[in-house]
Amino acid sequence: MEITKFNPAPLRIEEWFRMHTEFYGLVKLCGVDVLNMERLFPPYEILYKEGDELLEILRKSFITADTQSADRLRGRIFRGLRNAAKSYQYTPNTEKQNAGAKVNAVIRKYSSAILKGSRAEKTAAIDNLLQDLTPKEGSIDLSAEIQILSLEVWVTDLKAANTAYKQSLSERVEETVARPDVGRLKQVRIEMDRYYTNMTNAVNALLLVIDVSSGNDEEELPEEPSGPVEDLEALPSTPDGKILHFAKALNAYIAYYKSLLKGRRTRSSKKQEQEEESTEDTL
Repeated sequence: MEITKFNPAPLRIEEWFRMHTEFYGLVKLCGVDVLNMERLFPPYEILYKEGDELLEILRKSFITADTQSADRLRGRIFRGLRNAAKSYQYTPNTEKQNAGAKVNAVIRKYSSAILKGSRAEKTAAIDNLLQDLTPKEGSIDLSAEIQILSLEVWVTDLKAANTAYKQSLSERVEETVARPDVGRLKQVRIEMDRYYTNMTNAVNALLLVIDVSSGNDEEELPEEPSGPVEDLEALPSTPDGKILHFAKALNAYIAYYKSLLKGRRTRSSKKQEQEEESTEDTL
């Protein structure tokens, strides 16, 4: 097993920082020493916190009534979804009890980040929660449970509110980051990506040792990544188990961002084709 190679540079600034937030949370969860990052992680952590501060300054410049409204709305919808799923533990219907227990287990993973985390943590946690609650290849599929509990509207509304928040903020931040006078943030981004690559290479070296080691009793790993929030019950107890858990979780995040970039390229290509066809029609 190895961590999928991925260059975060093409991501938009808010997406890029959410990815690093997820990576940062996984490292803290699994252990800097376990992941052989004692030398690389401290300077990365300094850069991460500086990037957060620089982005927060930009964000505050663009906090509008729409942005604040969208942020409050997604918080209210999440609480509604959480309370609706939790209420099914009291139903006498066994099928709904079991479905509610599964959905609640996923929601609990992200509650702390969504209710108490920074904007980046909150947005990343909602994105990851929605991935877990939406059927897709290679991921958990709770669509049957969502349907049994009639929670489809809650999930759809949460996705819409989170998208509205991201769009109201990220587009203007992206425009500002492109300006020549925002040089420090650009430099922080380059340096963080370099440290990220070096740290994932360090973990891949550990994974290679685990793969070739004989007689290594690998403990069973959880099916889903624990995400950027602490989920100590799902975390394996052995160093090798934590390393494998880290790689599996990070690969799940990387798959999401690769899919995001692929979809964007596809839409861009289609738009270009339509523009070319439109130009030809006018000739």
